[in-house]
Amino acid sequence: MMRFSLLVLFFLISLLTFSQSATYQYLKLDSIDVSVPDYPIVVGNIMLEGNKVTVDRIIFRELEFASGDSMSNQQFVLLLKLSRQNLLNRSLFNFVDMEVMRNIDNPIIQDVTIKVVERWYIWPLPIFELADRNFNIWWQTKDFSKVNYGIYITHNNFRGRNEKLKLLLRAGYNQNYNISYEMPYITKRQNLGIGFQIGKSRSREIPYATVFDQQLYYKNEEGYAVKEFFVKFMFTFRPGIHDLHNLVFSYEDYLFADSVLVLNPDFNPTTKSEMFTLTYIFKHDYRDSKPYPLDGYYFDAEFTKRGLGYFETSPDFFFVKTTFDFYKPIFNRFYWASSLTSKFSSAGYQPYFLLHGLGYGNDFVRSYELYVIDGQDFGLLKNNLKFCILKPKNGTLPLIKTERFNKIHYALYANLLFDAGFVNNDYKGATTRLQNEFVYGLGIGLDLVTYYDVVWRIEYSVNQNKMGGFFMHFMAPI
Repeated sequence: MMRFSLLVLFFLISLLTFSQSATYQYLKLDSIDVSVPDYPIVVGNIMLEGNKVTVDRIIFRELEFASGDSMSNQQFVLLLKLSRQNLLNRSLFNFVDMEVMRNIDNPIIQDVTIKVVERWYIWPLPIFELADRNFNIWWQTKDFSKVNYGIYITHNNFRGRNEKLKLLLRAGYNQNYNISYEMPYITKRQNLGIGFQIGKSRSREIPYATVFDQQLYYKNEEGYAVKEFFVKFMFTFRPGIHDLHNLVFSYEDYLFADSVLVLNPDFNPTTKSEMFTLTYIFKHDYRDSKPYPLDGYYFDAEFTKRGLGYFETSPDFFFVKTTFDFYKPIFNRFYWASSLTSKFSSAGYQPYFLLHGLGYGNDFVRSYELYVIDGQDFGLLKNNLKFCILKPKNGTLPLIKTERFNKIHYALYANLLFDAGFVNNDYKGATTRLQNEFVYGLGIGLDLVTYYDVVWRIEYSVNQNKMGGFFMHFMAPI
């Protein structure tokens, strides 16, 4: 009798469980149909899967909704997509999937399961790099003596809290040793952060002047052309998802070889230069993807004061730099991207080693990769018309077992490009051609986009002087 009673009880429990599971519908985010008549919902439980390293609150910080929120179903689907986009833009996960559990009989309450595939966070990368300003400059000489080597250790998502710990040990032609640490959240509200960087560097060769818009280099055969020591302290404030305020206070100490000042008296007034620098940066980011955006917009503004009046040898000037990027799908596989960057400096003298116009970092007119245009102020317009040759796809590498590496995504785009720029220099030299002149370039290119924020670009571009060539880059053009 006891055995029969247990069997009956087990049967009833199984029947109840089956009936409950049958009333639920599990929907992946991309399969949810929002064309049906809208209705109100309440967000139920939010469950996380796959975050073996990342602590839960780091993920919840990026969500546009919370358990208990009331909204329409269509609004809920939009917030789900935005939340997935926010999580991917943190560069913590290779993949983010969201699944909604909906009760068919009572669809008001909808539970959410967020499944993530974490990246590999510890990268002890060997360094073997070119000492020239970019690959295209080095390719002109192919001088393998001008290389740097060492190791660069980065620990992203340190302690599972999106902290970053970096150690750089670079020897060879140019030497650099520094350590940095960033903690994005130090409060329960996860809106305040701090960080620091300290290090020193020394280089045997540095650019000392620009002639015909190409840098001339001084090489010290017996010692170093420049030695530098620096300390930086960073403070961040991120009140929401899309806005970031960054305040940086730094100290820099430079020591230059005497010959540099003999070759170019405008390089710096003295061989030793100490300075305090205060920088404030504001970022407003509504891009769908930081590594390779196709939709949305981005704006930043930087205010930098060089020299705070403490050292006699420090420079004394101020500049403002702004960037506005715009991305828009046009139709089918066509996309448009534009970027407008400007820089304005205060009046007065700026030493050559701090005088950066176009040609530094990502601020250049494509087709002018081999040139620099020095000046106090500049404007830069970049444009791209993109065609998606290969839509974003997911794949699996069969010989790799861990999903942190074997699950990949990739896409391929063709580009038409047109850039234009202008640099103002109040102290134009007799041998310059491009300062205070309108310059432009146009061309075509291919962009390969894949996981771990990797973008490989090859472009052919030509400028208004009919000089052109193939150029390689390793980040998104805009």
